[in-house]
Amino acid sequence: MGHQQCNKRVRGGPVSLAWLTCLAALAWLGTAAPARAAVPAPSETKADVVVSGRTSTAQNVRIVGVGDEIPKTFSGGSLHNTPGFSWWVSEHYALKTDYKEDVAKGYLTLLELAYPHYVELFGGAIPDIQQKRMAVVYASSAERLKEALASDGIQWNFGGGGITYEGRNCAYQYPSGTLLWHQRYILLHECTHLYQMCLTGAVFTTPSWYYEGVADSIGSHVYDSAKKQLTVFVLDKATVVNYLDDGLAFLKANPGVTFQTVHDKGGPRGVNVLMVHFLSDDPCRLQRFRIWRDEMRRKPLSGAEVAAESARLLTELFGPWDKLNADFARWAAARRNTFHYVLWGWEQEGNALWAYGFGTPLSQTNVNLPPAEKLASDSFRMDYPAEPAPPILGPVRRGVAEPVMGAVVDFSPHPQRGLAGIGLGVLPDTPAQAQNFLKVLIRAGSELVIDGAALGMAVQTAPVPGDVAAAVAAGGNRYGLTVTIGQKELKVTVRGRGPADEEPVGFSLSAPLKAEQRERLMTKPLAILAHDGYHRVTPFFDDRRAPDPDLGVAAPPNRWRNPGDRALFGLYKASWLLKDRQPASLVKLRGALADAADKDPATQAKAVNAYENGIGTVVRDIRSCGAQPEAVRAAVAALVPGSPGS
Repeated sequence: MGHQQCNKRVRGGPVSLAWLTCLAALAWLGTAAPARAAVPAPSETKADVVVSGRTSTAQNVRIVGVGDEIPKTFSGGSLHNTPGFSWWVSEHYALKTDYKEDVAKGYLTLLELAYPHYVELFGGAIPDIQQKRMAVVYASSAERLKEALASDGIQWNFGGGGITYEGRNCAYQYPSGTLLWHQRYILLHECTHLYQMCLTGAVFTTPSWYYEGVADSIGSHVYDSAKKQLTVFVLDKATVVNYLDDGLAFLKANPGVTFQTVHDKGGPRGVNVLMVHFLSDDPCRLQRFRIWRDEMRRKPLSGAEVAAESARLLTELFGPWDKLNADFARWAAARRNTFHYVLWGWEQEGNALWAYGFGTPLSQTNVNLPPAEKLASDSFRMDYPAEPAPPILGPVRRGVAEPVMGAVVDFSPHPQRGLAGIGLGVLPDTPAQAQNFLKVLIRAGSELVIDGAALGMAVQTAPVPGDVAAAVAAGGNRYGLTVTIGQKELKVTVRGRGPADEEPVGFSLSAPLKAEQRERLMTKPLAILAHDGYHRVTPFFDDRRAPDPDLGVAAPPNRWRNPGDRALFGLYKASWLLKDRQPASLVKLRGALADAADKDPATQAKAVNAYENGIGTVVRDIRSCGAQPEAVRAAVAALVPGSPGS
């Protein structure tokens, strides 16, 4: 597949996103080069990152520009300089780019935030990572990337945004679209392949559903640039590519597709991602998945051996195909995507969504949270840090007699231009361009619009009163917008609040509701809407997300922030090695730690304490269980590094 037989390549990211056009977001391109400098050792460019579950927050990431001095990398001597490109280094990465300093540092910060999650995903740090860095090339365009590849003796057909070469251990990418979310995704995706190559020497020794599925899962992220905070492995997010939405839609349309058929014959990327999350997002399946990962890595597999060994291990660890297929189908059937992309160009910045909004009636993303729905907390819905509702919003609630939906509409990029707000009563099966639902919008920063014409309601408008406009301006041009579905009328309230602690200032506009209009608004999805102005819309639709812990406090890098996760893996591996010879004490301790894995911190801590008190007995029982000596030695060895906090 590659430039040379030893240089196999792995592609990542969508092949083409035709709806992406050239925008002002690329204005920060440039070729400014830092002065020539000696390359500091990795220990001199430390990345101080706080990891809490799947979220990392940068405290201090030291990045140094070294001009045309080529750093020591896992690529050996295969990389060369390119005119107009400069090298930048952080603790774990060396980046060659023609971007300006701020963009280069932004991408290296992103990679350092992701680094601990790569270590967790693949089960260990790369040997010699204290002496060498992973090499990344990020060019500002396809033409510039062609130049950088030519410098390294490579040609590529540019079928997508990124490519990672085995044998050279380097990830190459360019922005194949202008959405900033997509550009970050390409980098995170390709550097997942890069990490696997540098750790194990190869990617193709594992099946494609795995190496593409984990790369897309890491790449499916939510980033908060103000906080320098990255959350990875996000299942339910808003922006395209939305693999949860895509994967669920494909399975619904193709009921004959199973875990086994995708494993054996391949499948779409959305299903790859669902398979990886199915194996990863349950504490017990995750431990078996890790055993599969490590065993696949341990053996030098190639060609048909890869699928055959993978199938053997999966059915040994998870049961026969019929059971695995049924378990996967049941898990997928219980998943629901919150967001469905409809019309052009959405970004996500933390909890806020914003659209470029050119060339469409209104940019639109549907939100599958009907106002009448009584929804319990679901840890797989919008599984990224929640933003607290600000004072400019009143209380929001769904599943009650008179639901209230809210959104913060931020006009700060262009205070007197465009439209932004929310939609209600969305009919998902109608043509996208029709937009035949109720729209509640702020227009040009000066007017409230209730457009219910599609439901047979009169269109109403009202100017934003002077005192509200003044409060909005003082508060950074952020509007608090709430919509109440009453028994007989729809009530819309707009609030503003200055930077001090004064009470919000607001006004309301109402519209009468007929019974059939109310029924539609109560039972159909919502939408986020914007046009012409890069306005940020942060929905507060009572999604029932549980409060987040303090993300500035370190916690283990797993979905449940479980301090007993490594110990649980050791117990599962010991059980797998001993099979029918595993002692009852091992089974009991494993079950207790597993039961607590996804519970509250106090329950997790109690289980870890029980583990520490009981592991000595388990080790003694293993040594006298009657298994083969090699299995006993391996089982005991699996438990030694599995202690909490190791």
